[in-house]
Amino acid sequence: MTVEADQLIHDEARRTSNFLGKVILNKGTLQIRADEIELVEDQEGFQSARAIGKPVLFKQKREGVNEMIEGQSRRLFYASRSETVRLEEAAEMRRVVEGKAADVLQGELIVYDSRKERYEVNREGSPANPQAGNPSGRVRIVIQPKADAQTKAEGKGDAQAKPGSKP
Repeated sequence: MTVEADQLIHDEARRTSNFLGKVILNKGTLQIRADEIELVEDQEGFQSARAIGKPVLFKQKREGVNEMIEGQSRRLFYASRSETVRLEEAAEMRRVVEGKAADVLQGELIVYDSRKERYEVNREGSPANPQAGNPSGRVRIVIQPKADAQTKAEGKGDAQAKPGSKP
């Protein structure tokens, strides 16, 4: 893990590090950018991070595919033990394929489990909180069809008969 910041306050006894000012945390394919990140290491060496920003940004490359998961919120919690990212307050997450947003999720709380490639989106039980692009404040997702499904739907798949040929 590498972290860059304008300032660091480290407490060896408590195993905490507070990074302040334009913080960039990198761990493998995960990157978190925030105004402030508190990093805590447990007895077994697993790290957790609490990030605050306007907004906090994160991105992570997905295993085995040419895709990224990107997100933003006002607060973010990362746990290395479970490989989960928790986005809170005005949360948005995108699956990006070849540089283009494929799926977009919005809610007050998004939990992304990178091991299981699973996410959960909630309003967190609070009243509707309208955001840009989501005036109802409810959980919202825009899903784009996968390339293979879209090709078949457009009649470009191998299963389609060619004009003038016998079925």
